[in-house]
Amino acid sequence: MAFTVALTADPTRPLAKKLQAELPECQIVGAPVTRSRPVSDPQVSSYLNSLRRGEYSWVVITSARTVKYLQKLLAAEPPLTTFPQVAAVGKASALAASKAGWNVTLQAGGNATDLAHCFANLTPSPSRPSRVFLPGSALSKPDLPAALSELDYRVDSCALYTMTPVGECPEVYFHADAVAVTAGSNLRALADFGIFSSCPTPSARALPHLVCIGKPSAQVAADLGLKVCAVAKTADASGLAQALRSCLAP
Repeated sequence: MAFTVALTADPTRPLAKKLQAELPECQIVGAPVTRSRPVSDPQVSSYLNSLRRGEYSWVVITSARTVKYLQKLLAAEPPLTTFPQVAAVGKASALAASKAGWNVTLQAGGNATDLAHCFANLTPSPSRPSRVFLPGSALSKPDLPAALSELDYRVDSCALYTMTPVGECPEVYFHADAVAVTAGSNLRALADFGIFSSCPTPSARALPHLVCIGKPSAQVAADLGLKVCAVAKTADASGLAQALRSCLAP
């Protein structure tokens, strides 16, 4: 019988399709456990005006979802004549930004720490303003803006959206052999739904193997006291597939 892997991504996303191709011996079931909704950050209007005036040297993109919400805001305004260079946290965010027509000149390996290291390795340019626009999720940790501030960048960060749990946990999570988590907010939702527990009772059902797509979600697991079977070395389908194989091997 094939192993069932519940993936916290939409089944129509390339990640789900590529993961199934990487693991033909498994049944990959994409089932989101969170949904996004816009938030009203009082700083957004001011920062968009600064963006329009060309006052930023960088726009930092930490998720594909950020691109979607930023595009919606920009569509309601007069079109920009120019857009700053983009620094993307990983492949998915870089691809989304490129599809939006933005110039991605810096791409990290999938986490905030690596992106901060990329900025640290840049050659300073006195002719460019050292101001960064960092839109994102209301649930984002302050680590990245703090790291950029330590590098003498002026960081304007604001929330464009937040994540909330879906109304009911998808049934697949209650019988999956493994769960592949793509974001910390997904893991918190699964814990709230009772899929994972830091103190399972002897009579409780066997918990699925927990695989995290990267260090940020693995840190959330640690914060919740949950056992992680494996962490993907790269935040993509290949990395997840390798991590899942290490957990599901007989």
